[in-house]
Amino acid sequence: MPRNPLNHRWFLYAAPVVAGLSLLTACGKKEKAPEPEATPAAAVVEAPPKPMDVLPLRKPGLWDMTMSEEGSESQAQTMQICIDAATEKQLGITGTDLNGDRCQKNTVSHLEDGSWGILAECNMGTGGMMEISGKIVGDYTSNYTMTLRSQTTGAAVPHMNRVVNMTILSKRLGACKAEQKPGDVILPGDVTFNLFDMAGKEPGQ
Repeated sequence: MPRNPLNHRWFLYAAPVVAGLSLLTACGKKEKAPEPEATPAAAVVEAPPKPMDVLPLRKPGLWDMTMSEEGSESQAQTMQICIDAATEKQLGITGTDLNGDRCQKNTVSHLEDGSWGILAECNMGTGGMMEISGKIVGDYTSNYTMTLRSQTTGAAVPHMNRVVNMTILSKRLGACKAEQKPGDVILPGDVTFNLFDMAGKEPGQ
């Protein structure tokens, strides 16, 4: 899940105003004394921008997640995923994939009502550019609802270029089972695979 605080300070300085000198000469008249130089305006300093908010990490353990797509005739998909602290830092914006490193432009805002606003731009290679916006309601560390809108353009496969509205319900069930390891995903029918094995990565890479 993407994390990029803004640390730049911007300063705006008013330019000094210098009066020009004019020498007026005329028959029988004295030269006019030069006008006094104007005092430079005081420097105006803007307040530094507020650092970007960062989502808290989800608690390690076994998470139950239900994903449904708006307008889809398919039933909502339910899965479970085992995570630890290291795995959580590598997962993408949905908290279920390892594409977080492809999302270079991330913005997280902690809103006044306690929810979280998220924006991301992800380069999925031949899968195109994906722009994601959404909102998270609830305690992100243990139980939350995420609504996402993603728009994909430039994908090599034409039907992938589309807008998808998705809702993800997530809840921590407890500790992972003894035989489970971080990155394990359990689908209905007891189908199990590991995200790191599928991506050809090692945890922590």
